[in-house]
Amino acid sequence: MRALTFQRVKFTLGLPVLKRAIQEKAEKTKNFLSRSLVIGEVLSMADMATAVKCGIIYWLFGGAIRNLGSPGHVTKWLQPLQEQKYTGIFAMTERGHGSNVRGIQTEATFDPSTQEFVIHTPCEDAEKMYIGNALHGDFAAVFAQLVVGGRSQGPHCFIVPVRDENGSLYPGVTAVDMMYKEGLQGVDNGILTFDKVRIPRDNLLDKFGSVTPDGQYHSPIKNKSARFNAMLAALTPSRLAVVFQALGAMKLGLTIAIRYSHSRRQFGPKDKEEVKIIEHQTQSFRLMPHLATTLALTFTSRYAGVLLDEDVFQGKELADSRPLQALVAGLKAYSTWENVRCLQDCRECAGGMGYMMENQISGLKCDTDVFVTFEGDNVVLLQVVARELLAQYTKQWEERPLASLLRSWAASEGDSLRTSFLAFNVDTVGDLTFLLKAVAFRERVLQRSLVARIYYKVVTKKEAFFGAWNACLHHVASLSLAHVHRVTLEQFSLAVRRCPDQEDQALLMKFCLLYGTTLVFQERAWYLEHKYLTPAASTRIRRQLLNLCELVKDDALRVISAFNIPHTHLHAPIAGITDPLATGAFHPAPQQPPAQERARPRRPKPGAKL
Repeated sequence: MRALTFQRVKFTLGLPVLKRAIQEKAEKTKNFLSRSLVIGEVLSMADMATAVKCGIIYWLFGGAIRNLGSPGHVTKWLQPLQEQKYTGIFAMTERGHGSNVRGIQTEATFDPSTQEFVIHTPCEDAEKMYIGNALHGDFAAVFAQLVVGGRSQGPHCFIVPVRDENGSLYPGVTAVDMMYKEGLQGVDNGILTFDKVRIPRDNLLDKFGSVTPDGQYHSPIKNKSARFNAMLAALTPSRLAVVFQALGAMKLGLTIAIRYSHSRRQFGPKDKEEVKIIEHQTQSFRLMPHLATTLALTFTSRYAGVLLDEDVFQGKELADSRPLQALVAGLKAYSTWENVRCLQDCRECAGGMGYMMENQISGLKCDTDVFVTFEGDNVVLLQVVARELLAQYTKQWEERPLASLLRSWAASEGDSLRTSFLAFNVDTVGDLTFLLKAVAFRERVLQRSLVARIYYKVVTKKEAFFGAWNACLHHVASLSLAHVHRVTLEQFSLAVRRCPDQEDQALLMKFCLLYGTTLVFQERAWYLEHKYLTPAASTRIRRQLLNLCELVKDDALRVISAFNIPHTHLHAPIAGITDPLATGAFHPAPQQPPAQERARPRRPKPGAKL
């Protein structure tokens, strides 16, 4: 499997569209990030192992050079990478430190007598682990503690040779195969160790820190913590790439499960033909909210990609775009968790057929499960989001205390009036406006209450910040997800408003309502606790969710058709794609509703207002 994936990667990186993408990365062509992200999504539908290995080479190794190196590094390393003269590895995670990159123990000690850095693994905990492409890569982007004159300047990134031109391991480098994993069997993950490997001084990617020939360290960012954050911020695009890969897996899994659900028949009225399984309420209830969430995440991830493109094209440092970093971190956590839940439901909704590898869903589940912990553990990433939200709140109070006080008071009073109003009026729950206000209310209340809790623990009770923060981690995660939910629903609603085709706009509105209703339904206990929903309104939300799932189940065929997944990627027999090796699993492709029916889309029972 690894040999096949290796050949696929070579073929893929040799395609003109991929070679052009690497060139555009080097030249910072306008919108190159958005185009590259979509290429990654398409690759993930074709073969996830190939997509991940291409991501290691292009996004992680290439991204480290592009975002952490100088223009000279870009010229020296990216052109040969485009020509496939070598392949790259990204080596950050260690046995002893995964999420806590600041604590990595690999050392890079400068030797002024030879103008070299000595890369060394001082202990077992410093071994680089889970390193993709470890058994094939030629050069590695290695994160290590930079030591100059006996003093550590924190983690920096170095280009370290792993293999020579003959494919033999470079002297001092050891690569150990980590063997079999849950998924991604085509990706060769390994352990890398370095025994005093010497590299030229120029192999330090020195955008944020450099060492002069006489051993003097210089950095445009004097604060060590700020410098470290700037280095990690530069890797934000690769984190967003994971979101697109997760979306590719979700779209593929949903396409297979929905096509199968529209062709497979089981049970029905007595003495009549069995009905399609999509007609069973539990089937549409499990699949349709995932399809709505996939659409919402598609619009939001593209929005984030556009923002990243603008910053990069304008020459802005990603470290200065902290709200965007927080959004991408939150999207990565939300999308990869949603991917796990989505594919599990797709697998169950396809019954025993979903368990068969030939039908792709179970393979997608195994291959993408790792997404929740690589490129940043999701729970840790949610803390990144919350810290930024608290920083924004604190900044408002520091800059304009009176205005912030009045704004906070007005918001609190408005929330009180709104909850009182809902006590005797439940007709508003079907409006998109209500759903938008509901998710904004949840984020706002969670933010205010978290600030109050941290302030009380740290300022009033004089607790250490770590302990206070740790005692509020559940609250932190809830706030971060509430923030991402709010942004995602807002971006979905904007996409509906901007849709130029009335028929498509009507279809998208149904799914937007379904997505917003799902968000409120999932947190209905919280809304009841905070009196934003009455019991009657909560019941109405549940009924509305079930009605919307029923309403869009036929429209789902149009949506998955719009994903435009070619049959070369969609080869599951249960999706209606013939396979001579799996004839027993074949189900005819479902028929879409006649055009005249699609031209008159049914409106959802709840009123849709923007």
